[in-house]
Amino acid sequence: MKLSIRKEYFDAIKNGSKTIDYRDAHITFVCESTGRAMRKKVRGVKLVDNSKVSEMYPKELFDDVVQIEFELGEY
Repeated sequence: MKLSIRKEYFDAIKNGSKTIDYRDAHITFVCESTGRAMRKKVRGVKLVDNSKVSEMYPKELFDDVVQIEFELGEY
């Protein structure tokens, strides 16, 4: 996940003085082939160990050992 952030916050995260970050609780999904977009609320979040990721998603899809699972809702 890549997120834009102001330099002052980037520096604070880098030096360890900022350990929590807040973002809007929605995701905009954009279809790679059509460019169509839809926005969904994030209703819940949990961290999932890569070994427990559903068979629907190949483990090679992810670089990290832990993934973020988003529970989606209507907007």
